[in-house]
Amino acid sequence: MSGEVITLKYPIEVAGEKITSLNLRRVTVGDLELMNREKDELGKSIRLLSLIGEIAPDDVRRLDAHDFNQASEAVASFLE
Repeated sequence: MSGEVITLKYPIEVAGEKITSLNLRRVTVGDLELMNREKDELGKSIRLLSLIGEIAPDDVRRLDAHDFNQASEAVASFLE
């Protein structure tokens, strides 16, 4: 299943490792089901990005807003 690599303009550090990109896989129905368990839209976006980027939700929360927006746009393109 192909996806997209997002280069972070503002890298984050996870477990002592500098993360400069996110490898996003395509979204599955199961991902959507898990995402919909969240109450608000931002929580849903964080959950889905965490699932398809294979990073912890707390690490998604540490992304710069620019990088989060860029990743969110990539996710939206998977749903078209």
